[in-house]
Amino acid sequence: MKIFKYIACICFISLLCYSCIDELDIDTETAQNLLVVEGGITTAFGPHEILLSKSAKYGSILEDDIKKETNATVFLRNQNGDQEFLEEGSDGSYYTSPNFAAKVGDAYSLIITLANGERYISTKQTIEPVPEIDSLILIWKKQPSLSDIQFASGVEVYAQWKDPEDVKNYYQWKTGGVYKINTRPDLHVGRGFGGNPFPDPKDCCETCYIYETNGDLNIYKDNLSNGNTITEKVGYVEDDGGRFMEKYLVIVQQVSLSKEAFQFYELLQNQLSIQGDIFDPPPAKITSNFINLDNPNEDIIGFFTASDIKIDSVFIDNDIIEERQPVRQVLDDCRVLDNSTVDIPPFWN
Repeated sequence: MKIFKYIACICFISLLCYSCIDELDIDTETAQNLLVVEGGITTAFGPHEILLSKSAKYGSILEDDIKKETNATVFLRNQNGDQEFLEEGSDGSYYTSPNFAAKVGDAYSLIITLANGERYISTKQTIEPVPEIDSLILIWKKQPSLSDIQFASGVEVYAQWKDPEDVKNYYQWKTGGVYKINTRPDLHVGRGFGGNPFPDPKDCCETCYIYETNGDLNIYKDNLSNGNTITEKVGYVEDDGGRFMEKYLVIVQQVSLSKEAFQFYELLQNQLSIQGDIFDPPPAKITSNFINLDNPNEDIIGFFTASDIKIDSVFIDNDIIEERQPVRQVLDDCRVLDNSTVDIPPFWN
């Protein structure tokens, strides 16, 4: 979901790319707050999250901050008129019930009414089936480097599956993982007056489990491989000196996309790949599948997706690592690390 945070920047930068050589001193009287919609639903049980916000204003200059949209009415509607109302959670977050799961073949729209009365609706997204992952293949990879001492490395994750024949399939992969890390709270160093260090050992905790997600945009279409057994790279787990202290559980979600959703993500992917050279794709407007019912010409950021999902996972044992990175030293309570817990995951052993 975090990839949508880049879209507002892309939309603004694309406007700047058409500037002239001579400076124009224009006073822009109107500034825009664009609605940003993040999230979607799948055939897995919920809760499914939708995040609503308004982008920072931009006109002649950037103004304000990104603001979460609270007190909105948000609900799903399928082709039969069945509705699922989302409950507001933390600022700007709205959730389906935990027992809600979308159905393959159904078409869903997301309807939003903001607190100020503005009304939005997405185009219908029909859920296409996605095949099961047959296997996950792990390959240790040493990245090219000019040094034999310092180098980057990690484990590439490939999914293998049988693509359905005579059907146009569009795929997206989302990956995450869990790993165990050991730290040294007994060697924690405090800072005294003037920033002077002094021994400040902590009683807890030295062993934690870290949960993480990969925000990379990874999509694929089967136009050149329809009906074949496909092996595709779906993730990469970097060895940072901490992830492979024991073992790493990599989790792969293989989800279906509609043709419109794939085209949206493909355009977004092209814009994110811009490096600033002559081979870059031209700036392009990224079109949402939402419309303001009262102002159809309003620009909106984001795309509501409805997907089938298949999940597979595999432990990466550290014996696959041919050359280990230096062990990551954390001289503190392991609970200070992001997304950490001392609770052993039920699946770990």
